[in-house]
Amino acid sequence: MSPRLTSRSALAIALLFGAFACSDDSDEPTPPLGGASGSGGGSGVAGGGAGGSGAGTAGAAGAPGASAGAGGALGTAGTAGAAGAAGAAGAAGAAGAAGGDGDAGVVDSGFPTPDKLVALTFDDGPSATLTPPVLDKLEVHGVSASFFLIGQNINAGTQAVLDRAAALGCTFENHSNAFMPLGNNTPAQTILTSVNATTAAIEQFTDQSPVFFRPPNLDRDANLFATVDLAFAGGLLGQDYPGTLNGGNPTVQFVADNILNGVQDGTIILLHDVQPGLNPQVTPDALDIIIPTLKSQGYEFVNLRELFERRGVDPNVPQDTFWEVVPPNN
Repeated sequence: MSPRLTSRSALAIALLFGAFACSDDSDEPTPPLGGASGSGGGSGVAGGGAGGSGAGTAGAAGAPGASAGAGGALGTAGTAGAAGAAGAAGAAGAAGAAGGDGDAGVVDSGFPTPDKLVALTFDDGPSATLTPPVLDKLEVHGVSASFFLIGQNINAGTQAVLDRAAALGCTFENHSNAFMPLGNNTPAQTILTSVNATTAAIEQFTDQSPVFFRPPNLDRDANLFATVDLAFAGGLLGQDYPGTLNGGNPTVQFVADNILNGVQDGTIILLHDVQPGLNPQVTPDALDIIIPTLKSQGYEFVNLRELFERRGVDPNVPQDTFWEVVPPNN
């Protein structure tokens, strides 16, 4: 049996119950409250006192209701008491009617409807210069994401970038320590050294523990699955990197079209905040197309952990799944 990391069971439980060490990504949005029902207005004060000797004086009219309910009308004044017979007390005015209750506002029961979800993920960071333009777009569009980090890039020089991402509701996941291929029967100890070093760096600089692993170049085999005790995540490729399919230098529209033409409910979108071989970096500008377009189609953007939580899916079941889409759990 190959040695394995030891965090899968605990992280799966934490994921399903929303116990994440992130700034705000684990809590369900607080349902916005509708208008409160109005309370009834106060009763009118009774009419005045008894008539004197001789013809009794009419009792004073009851005062209007003391207060209106939210949306309810004020109570009306009581009717004056009729004059009594000789020596009889005038009848008290009737109490003012209570204000009617206002209509209750509609209360949102929870998550947006329709519940169409996508998760943005970014590879190969962090970078003090290349990651901030991506964070700028996330902030402008009001969405969070998940960053698959290279362990050797996590240090004091990228601390501010990580802090800013966490403040935006982002989570941090494991993408190996040095982007070395770990498939093709790489020795288990080599795999563990790379993955454990990255996990330790993420925990040190973000106070989060990774839940997911994305193998470098998406290269994986049975040995890698058997050794790494994290859920494996792939995704829909934007191809925002040098390659033969894009002539080595993809355009912004090319990247956006790759996502928009392949997305479905539950898609994990795979882009890069750091791609040193690509100049200029096209990903930030592609987000200006991808995010508004998908929002207009009814999609909500969540980070990767929220995607599984919202779907009620344990990413470790079935075991050793390579997740690219998390469909609705009907």
